[in-house]
Amino acid sequence: MIDLSQLVAESFVRRAEWHVELNSTNTRAFELAADPAIETPYLIGATTQSAGRGRGTNRWWDADGTLMFSVLFDMAAMGLLQSEWPRFSLGTALSVAETIEAFLPHADVGLKWPNDVWVGRQKVCGILIEQPERAAGKLVVGIGLNVNTKFSNAPDDLRGIATSMHDISGQSFSIQDVLVRLLQRWDINCAAQRSGEWDLRRLWSRLCVLSGHQVRITSAGGEQTAPCHGIADDGALLLAGRDGVNRCYAGTVRIVD
Repeated sequence: MIDLSQLVAESFVRRAEWHVELNSTNTRAFELAADPAIETPYLIGATTQSAGRGRGTNRWWDADGTLMFSVLFDMAAMGLLQSEWPRFSLGTALSVAETIEAFLPHADVGLKWPNDVWVGRQKVCGILIEQPERAAGKLVVGIGLNVNTKFSNAPDDLRGIATSMHDISGQSFSIQDVLVRLLQRWDINCAAQRSGEWDLRRLWSRLCVLSGHQVRITSAGGEQTAPCHGIADDGALLLAGRDGVNRCYAGTVRIVD
């Protein structure tokens, strides 16, 4: 079980709860968001999730050794205007990537816009950010990080596209240590964002797996294929177009070359 007192003492989390089993940490965060007096950031974690969610209709594969948690944020209390939320989303993925690098300094860690974390060409972490309808100004960030997950037991369709810190290194890691390190790194990046001196584009570019590749992006506006030029300062994905470089703010993207 996670030591919640350490999380509160050594990170920006103000309240925390951990469940042996829960349907979804994001769903629980939505319930808490309805309370206007709730103290945030509020972390909800679970050893097992029966209905963990991914983007769209995706579901997170629940396996032993996976770090699964959500954090409820009051973004005004965080000092981040709504215009800063896209950068906050990318910064969350950056924080995860930097944490993995701290434990696996020789791993080929990468970032796939907007907020997937890869090692090599395999996904090691998924992030789902949602806004509760009845809690203006609050965001729920759900993170599933494959720490000690063993993909030899995974469904066939996952084995080739997902990996874990354990499978990469052959080592087991303390879930507590990984979580505390991640929360501390996240806090540093949030503070830098608030200061206005955070060079997200430079930090992201070092790890961007899409830059220089032909990508296909699917969004509400349709589908397009174009070379990727990384991200803009505001977090938009930059795609080459006939009239210059276009900015994309939402969609599902994959490498096609």
